[in-house]
Amino acid sequence: MMPGMGAPVAPPKDFVVAWLLALFLGFLGVDRFYRGFVGLGILKLITCGGAGIWALVDLLIIIFTGGKDAKGQPLANYEKNKKVAWIVTAIVVGISLLFSFINAATSVDTPVTSGEDETVATAELEPEDADQVVVGDEPAEDKKAAEKPVAEEEPAEKPAAEEKPAEKPAAEAPAKDVPAAQQAMTEAVEQGRADAESAETDLQRANVLNVRSDALCSAIPDGAVQEWVGTVVTVDANGEGKAVVVVSIEEDIEIGTWNNAFSDVSDNTLIEQGDPLYDAALALAPGDTVTFSGTLKSGTEGNDECYYASNMTEVMSIDSPDYIINFSDLQKVE
Repeated sequence: MMPGMGAPVAPPKDFVVAWLLALFLGFLGVDRFYRGFVGLGILKLITCGGAGIWALVDLLIIIFTGGKDAKGQPLANYEKNKKVAWIVTAIVVGISLLFSFINAATSVDTPVTSGEDETVATAELEPEDADQVVVGDEPAEDKKAAEKPVAEEEPAEKPAAEEKPAEKPAAEAPAKDVPAAQQAMTEAVEQGRADAESAETDLQRANVLNVRSDALCSAIPDGAVQEWVGTVVTVDANGEGKAVVVVSIEEDIEIGTWNNAFSDVSDNTLIEQGDPLYDAALALAPGDTVTFSGTLKSGTEGNDECYYASNMTEVMSIDSPDYIINFSDLQKVE
């Protein structure tokens, strides 16, 4: 080494390598290790990229500023490759969002029809088959003999037979136990549908959500859901094994958790293993009647400002709103 000269400076880390590591392995902190930030890399690994948020922030910093290594040197080859990095990152993120939407649509729509259709089909076929077997096996003489006692006993038996239809409303009695706040939500949604159908201008149609939002804020001022009654639509698990639960309180009105970790990153509605709610969800199946409690997710400007509806379009939000909730209790009704 010549006098007056310092130690040689190590060449800076490469931008392309750091960018690709941040894009595909950022949640493991590999990009931080590569750039020399070992301590931060370990922390990022332990927290799974800060639940995804830290990983996303690091990726954006690298592709928009070029990033630096642990010695403060800018990453090499940034200017030459930044446009390619922007385009590829946008494509990868877009594909991820598309698959999330497809997964959401399939997981919400599939379970309901098969379970309900099979139940209805079974209920309709069994009585008819039973009648056919009895009638087909009965000899003609036995029929006449059997008909005579029925005719003689008819006056005595009729009152008892007529009492059974009168008992049917008793099976619908739980509807009377539906909390007032739940009834108010149902009425607000139904009124919104009617207003949208009768709207003559786009402005009137757009105002439907504003009116409905005001009604919901008045009926459920703090978002608290207490022992509402509904029917299970979806019981599923996301890629991390957390429980996804969606309940219908009325036709085309659903309340439930998010169905993927990306959407749920700041809401924490997905139910963790070990939580008592997780055990409650294990005992549920589509079609089960449940009572549930929790807190509705607050809305945002331009999306049902009172309570958030996860629908992708305004029309879907009006016709069949899907509200997001943090469940605090789930009980199957036997």
